[in-house]
Amino acid sequence: MIAGPILLLLIPLVMAGVTYLLLRWASLSSLLAVGTALALGFAVITLPMDRPVSLFPFLGEGREIALGETVRFFGRELVLEQGDRMAMAFLFFTSAAIFLLAWRFAPHSLLTPIGLGLLSLLSGALLIQPLIYAALLIEIAAALSIFGLQPEGQLPTRGGMRYLTFTTLALPGLLVTHWLLDLYTLTPDNTGLLNAATSLLVLSFALLLGVVPFHTWVPAMASDGVPLASTFVLTVGNGAVWFMLLDFLETYPWLSRHPLFSSVVLIAGTSMVIVGGLLAPAQRRLGSLMGYAVLADNGATLIALGMSNKLGLALALLSLWVRPASLILMATGLSGLRAQSGGNDSFDALWGLGWKAPWSAAALIMGGVSVAGLPVSAGFVWRWALYRTLAPFNPGTALLVLLASVGVIIGLWRGLFALLTRPRSAEDRSVTPPLSSEGWLTGAVVLVAIAICVGIGLFPQTFAPLTIQAAETYTFFSP
Repeated sequence: MIAGPILLLLIPLVMAGVTYLLLRWASLSSLLAVGTALALGFAVITLPMDRPVSLFPFLGEGREIALGETVRFFGRELVLEQGDRMAMAFLFFTSAAIFLLAWRFAPHSLLTPIGLGLLSLLSGALLIQPLIYAALLIEIAAALSIFGLQPEGQLPTRGGMRYLTFTTLALPGLLVTHWLLDLYTLTPDNTGLLNAATSLLVLSFALLLGVVPFHTWVPAMASDGVPLASTFVLTVGNGAVWFMLLDFLETYPWLSRHPLFSSVVLIAGTSMVIVGGLLAPAQRRLGSLMGYAVLADNGATLIALGMSNKLGLALALLSLWVRPASLILMATGLSGLRAQSGGNDSFDALWGLGWKAPWSAAALIMGGVSVAGLPVSAGFVWRWALYRTLAPFNPGTALLVLLASVGVIIGLWRGLFALLTRPRSAEDRSVTPPLSSEGWLTGAVVLVAIAICVGIGLFPQTFAPLTIQAAETYTFFSP
């Protein structure tokens, strides 16, 4: 009998090596990565937890998989609990979507092998017990992601190095917190240990999530990294950090019951919304615009968590589910436009490029509109619910979130103006006729991605039951 957690770690790791060897055959490498991520995602949500399953009965006995089997690894336990299934499925399905678009927009990059390796590490971070060892795996994943973020033939990116720096700075706080909590079990009357552990946890997760003033790695990564690799970190990697935070709150429920918990989380989220909303319209590069849009969206997610109730938790989870549909589209468009402009994504370099790369321009704009939370987009699904929830008792915060969306839209409008301004000939100043350099296959992939984004916005009931079910697995906000 094979324990499921071992397969969830080993299969992505093995396939990372296979796809690296096949990088020169870009289509084969990418499609293998897509197939691996999809297969693992479906396995996590469909295989039963309480009994082994024989996937290949014709091979005889001993070929059964026990998804819920606990595995001991170097004295640590790897456990797939019921609440982890949706989180694992999120990681695998999001990765599959990124790998599929990388097939057309980053075919020879290290994204597929590095991404599969990151999947193995991030899966381990969700499975390993005790929780403190998850922080070590997150740190290793951050170091590995540097190679995926780095454009071919260039030095490590500024954003990637900042990301690694802030992740490394967060690690000591998490390790010391574990030691303080062990001491508290021996001396439960010493409440000072709890206060110190709480402060260190807040600081550590502020570094990991890019809370202001530790946010500089977010726009920097989006600006100078491979766009789809940056999106992998900002969705899959950041998602793993979010689920680790929820696991900490579930394991130590006194954290969420701390008198200052709600205030601190709301202040952190509001600061991110304000900074993202103010700086997004001032950007003159599409990459940095995407980074500040992500910052504002992540801040809104913290505001939802800061409501300290089941509804806020459900909204925070819903934002994690739908964010990849927005960011993947935006990164896809950014990749296509950079390819047409020689790697430069400034508004001046992109002048009139929307006519030459219409599919990339459409993907960028639709993804940006969704990140901003406008109607008929995936991002609107949870933003509208957040506005309706905040408005009755905290209208000021709801207004700030709305104004941040307006700031992102202003930045997108400036980018769209540059993309669609027709270039003129230097000789006769006549309008150059539009000429698309993108093939039909690229257009088909982009259309499918846009259709998925719009479909989520039109049919939010698809995600609502899953979100409520996932929120019910956490009890730290229960009365």
